[in-house]
Amino acid sequence: MPGTGPAGEGPEGRAATVTEPGPTAAGVRTRTGAPAGAAPAAGGASRTGAAVRPAVAVITPADCPGTGAGPNAPTAVGGGAVVVPPPVRRGPPHTPPPRPGAVVAGVVVAAGVLVGGGLVGGALRGFLDRMAGVVALVALSLAVMVGLATALRGLLPPRARTAAQHLHRALGVLGVGFLLLHIGVKVAGGRVAAGAAALGWGSGDALVGLGTLACYLFLLAVATGVWRGVFATRRWIRPFRVLHGASYAGWLAAVVHGLTAGRAPAPWVVASYALCLTATAATLAVRHLRNRSA
Repeated sequence: MPGTGPAGEGPEGRAATVTEPGPTAAGVRTRTGAPAGAAPAAGGASRTGAAVRPAVAVITPADCPGTGAGPNAPTAVGGGAVVVPPPVRRGPPHTPPPRPGAVVAGVVVAAGVLVGGGLVGGALRGFLDRMAGVVALVALSLAVMVGLATALRGLLPPRARTAAQHLHRALGVLGVGFLLLHIGVKVAGGRVAAGAAALGWGSGDALVGLGTLACYLFLLAVATGVWRGVFATRRWIRPFRVLHGASYAGWLAAVVHGLTAGRAPAPWVVASYALCLTATAATLAVRHLRNRSA
């Protein structure tokens, strides 16, 4: 008769089951127990002598807030039980892929900055000739350090971490802008040929090639940062880290280029580069130690 099955069985004599997320196939496991309202047999055993586990609550869509329609929506399997699939990782909502118009505008602005560096004259050109490269390296060094700090989860509270991420991006854009000014001024002043600056060879100076390499690696880091949302999946997160992490190699190449190419740097410039090296090395060491202890 319905509803009169032995303890630990459902109304039709079947064991009550409920599905929930777990490590089994398809991310789902099944637990069996007595149905709600059924009293277990004496001593916690069924008529066959097998131990009966306590009943578990049925997972319903109401128990899974925020999983409405979509790939994370629970699927009913009968009796009110549902299957909740593993969460699908998506890109952060604040880093959507840029629109094509925004990309074109960014390229136009970058080209304008590069050409503008060659058109300025007088005292402004002299200032940029001496300082544009220094400002670029300092800004990019700060971007590297702030980026490392934001990667250390738990180091900053959520709001401070979000602010640091915005600062990291702003410093990166500022550094690349002054880097383009630096290239434009040097080419316009005849210190390096345009082809040598673009290709990295032809000038007979390997240090110029280091500067070109650093420029391209920083541009790669900026591009992957702009398209961060595209890489925010389990499949692409490692390629993103490799491509975006190329900025470390670019930064080291830029430091060597800045200290050895062209005129001898002033003592305060050497001191600022040494400070950037020390601070970045310390941040890298902290990140390595935290990763090992995690």
